Parts: sequence; structure tokens; C-alpha cells
Amino acid sequence: MMVTFVSQCEKNALKKTRRVLDAFANRIGDNTWQTLITEDGLLTVKKMLSQTASKSTAVSCHWIRARSRSHFLWVVGKKSKFNEEGIVPVNSTGKEMEQFVDNHQWHTIDVITYAAAIAGLFHDFGKANLLFQKKLKGKTKSIGEPYRHEWISLRLFQNFTDKKKDLEWLQELTKIEK
Repeated sequence: MMVTFVSQCEKNALKKTRRVLDAFANRIGDNTWQTLITEDGLLTVKKMLSQTASKSTAVSCHWIRARSRSHFLWVVGKKSKFNEEGIVPVNSTGKEMEQFVDNHQWHTIDVITYAAAIAGLFHDFGKANLLFQKKLKGKTKSIGEPYRHEWISLRLFQNFTDKKKDLEWLQELTKIEK
């Protein structure tokens, strides 16, 4: 089997790791080795790396299965130097970072939820007319409508809220019978 070893070792562990891997594989980069090896040979390499491992050791092993396909096998040492697929992370930080710039604004999430519900409700009002319903059931030869249902929904919403303060029309909305 063809395998690739990637070392992320530091300090003295780097020297020890290079000594072991140089004995079994060809160095193809500063901290990368590749070789054809048997399963027994691979177990021997892993065992030798484990015996010399310290807190500064971090070596991953990848089995090259095809031209563009490799399979992550194992890590000896500090697993945090690699991700779950044995890949070396770059541009990482230990600092707690906010994922979104507007995270501090999410205290309004309830308002956004209600606004989306109201928008959905009024959007469907425009569909509550005979012409639109006939079109849905295929009972009309008309291809389109004189006014789009979104436009009708908007006009109904504007009429409902016309000259009212937000609190007024929101309270009226809560009093509508189901």
C-alpha cells in the first residue's frame, strides 16, 4: 500500500520523528514522507512513532487508494494538530469569534419571527379570491390575473394598517377570530 505521513511535530519530537520516518519512507517535503509499505511495516512505523512520542509529537498517516482518493488512517501524538480527516488546519485561531457580525442584534429574534409570520399570513390573503382559486383548480382559461396575488396582499395589508399605530393594528390582529 502507498502511504503518506505528515508531521506537525515541534522541538525535539521533530528530530525523533524524522529519524523514524526517514528509515521507512522517502521525504517528499520538509515534513512529509511517502512510501510503498506492507500492513506489518505500517504497524511497525506506528509502534516506533508511539514509543518516541512526546507532547510535541503529531504525525498523521494517509493511505493513497487511488490517484485522487486517499483514506485517513491514524494520528500518533497530538490529534489537535489535525482535523477529523487528518488534514492540517491553516489560518485557525483559539480566540472565540462571533460567526456573524450582527450577532448582537439577535435580541430582536422574537420580533423577526412575528414579522415573518404576519408577512406569510398577509401574503396568502391575496390568494383568497375566486379568480386565483379557479386558476389553481384549472377551472379557468385565463393564464394570468389582472393583479398579482402579492400586490393584492400588499394592498390588503396597507388597508388594514392604514393610519394606525403599530400597537393598534397588532392588537386588532390578535382579536381576529380563528
